Amino acid sequence: MSDGYWSLQCRVTLPVEQRDRLERLCRQRGQEISDVISEIVLAHLEEISEDQLAEPLQSPPEMSLPEQLRQHERELRRLRMRQSTLGSAAPSWLAGYIKDIELEIVDLRQRIAEQSAS
Repeated sequence: MSDGYWSLQCRVTLPVEQRDRLERLCRQRGQEISDVISEIVLAHLEEISEDQLAEPLQSPPEMSLPEQLRQHERELRRLRMRQSTLGSAAPSWLAGYIKDIELEIVDLRQRIAEQSAS
């Protein structure tokens, strides 16, 4: 993400008792589940020493702005099709994810235009 954070869509599977504790913790803190889960994961990762981790992977070469734009546009088409297919049964997070990708596309187009102007 452009703000320095990485957003990960995942499913968390918990026993009923732990789910209840998580929901109670969220209500007590007045926070969304995603924020509480992020804090828990962050705290856990901070406790792990470097020697307990695998070696970092080699970074792939960064995609050009036009390549990134094409990739985002493909993903947006795929998600819109999924949203359309699911109709009212589409998960609520899907609309937010589509909005995020639309904003990324606007940003990429602006950066490409600025790059072309220079």
